[in-house]
Amino acid sequence: MTHDEAWRRLPDLLEDRDDAGLLAHVRACADCQRQLFLLGRVDRMLHERASAGRSTRKRSLVRALLGATAVAAAAAVLLVLFLPPQARTHRFMLRTASGRLVGEAKLAGSDARNISLSLTARSLPVRHGDVFVLWAGDERSSLQVGHFMVDRSGGCRVRFNLPDTHDWRRLWVTEPGRPTHVVART
Repeated sequence: MTHDEAWRRLPDLLEDRDDAGLLAHVRACADCQRQLFLLGRVDRMLHERASAGRSTRKRSLVRALLGATAVAAAAAVLLVLFLPPQARTHRFMLRTASGRLVGEAKLAGSDARNISLSLTARSLPVRHGDVFVLWAGDERSSLQVGHFMVDRSGGCRVRFNLPDTHDWRRLWVTEPGRPTHVVART
């Protein structure tokens, strides 16, 4: 094997050391030994830098994901702790017997013992006057919440407080003095 041919094939020795002719030349040639040594150092440095770059990028990505997860979890906890009770609302739609939508009621936390009920009605039937009675019920009982008046078009906005001791599931509206004559219900 000539020196020029061995010099060209020195990088092959970094991967595969099975070429007996090339190895015999390198053993006898000081220039090729030095060049193989330098090639080996460069090869090791490139491999180390590549693996360090991959692990650094991987660590950076993992840190970024963990940081984003921690921020999202902290935001969720803060929202739950400091979100005003009014923001956690249960909505009910009031409909007539024919299915026509005539109002919306919202139940939201008010204080430690009460629930705030907001009723917005529109187009309630005003055949027998402009006063109605709002009722609330759960699985065990019912409660007359209060009386309210509507305008000529059957609309109003009223607010009542309900005790927080019940799980209010139903609301309905009747005419005063006629608790069985339901005008609208949820």
